[in-house]
Amino acid sequence: MDKLSDLLKEARPLYRQRKRRKAMAKLFVIMFIPAFLFSSAMHIYNEGTELYLSLNSNTLQKQLLEDEFALQKVK
Repeated sequence: MDKLSDLLKEARPLYRQRKRRKAMAKLFVIMFIPAFLFSSAMHIYNEGTELYLSLNSNTLQKQLLEDEFALQKVK
C-alpha cells in the first residue's frame, strides 16, 4: 500500500501539470480564433471604407482613366 501511495504522490504533480497545459492550450485557441476573425473583419471593413471613399471622391476613376502609355491622342 505504501508503494501505491508513493506512486500517487509522484503522479499527482505530473497530472496537474498536464491538466494545466491542456487548459492553457484551450485558452489560447479560445482567445486566438476570435482575435483572428475580428482582425480579418476589421481589415475587410477598412478596405471597403477606402474603396468607398476613393469612389466617392472619384480618385479611383481618375486612376483608371489615366493614360500612362500615351495611347490616347491629345487634340
